[in-house]
Amino acid sequence: MTVSRRNMIGGIAAAPALAVGGCGVSEDEIVRLRFKVTARARLQGDVYEGFAVNELVARHTPTSLSGFQMARTLRVEATIVDFRGKADALFFLITDYLVVIGLLWGVPVAGDANETTIARLKAIDGRRDYPVQSGGRTLEQSFPRIAAFRDEADPTSVYEVDPEDLAKTHGADARFEGLFIEIVDPETPLTNKIEQRLSWLDLRSGQTIDPLPTGGLRSGSTTFGQTVGHGAFKSES
Repeated sequence: MTVSRRNMIGGIAAAPALAVGGCGVSEDEIVRLRFKVTARARLQGDVYEGFAVNELVARHTPTSLSGFQMARTLRVEATIVDFRGKADALFFLITDYLVVIGLLWGVPVAGDANETTIARLKAIDGRRDYPVQSGGRTLEQSFPRIAAFRDEADPTSVYEVDPEDLAKTHGADARFEGLFIEIVDPETPLTNKIEQRLSWLDLRSGQTIDPLPTGGLRSGSTTFGQTVGHGAFKSES
């Protein structure tokens, strides 16, 4: 079940979409999870934290012609850690949280889903740390990429941040302190911060936030912004 985060930058990794409320679908076959993605970082001796509440809806589909035993929708947006003007905010971009939740809680999902998946997803609770390096390539490769902007009004000012070397971009005393996934009450409101923060964001666009040059790219000349789509910040699919 290897999923490369490089294939998920523009949004959510490909999987069958779920038409919630379809005819003849029992509630026993559907799970609705709301989960909070929290990130924490230290700067100038202070700890800063941000979170996004997201939603996963999944249904067991044993007779699907696609061969997948699960259909799902995800409503997600990037988690923001704001340093209150002391440094550029961190945007933890979208990754495939279905795969992440499956790995962190030990539930078969995506291509490994089976008749036990929905019941097991309904039973999960609590919080899990999301390690930068896990010893298992799938989870490590799915760790969200982190973006920051020198000027949030200008999408082309984006640059990538290394969670293992935050000091390189944010000062000698800056340190990433963890990413956590927590299952929350299903009535917890979904987060809606990204569009208010990034006024240029176009969720209908399939383009990258730093436009590609006419005529294509020369080998090795790609900028970080030319690998990040608008859907890396917020998506429903």
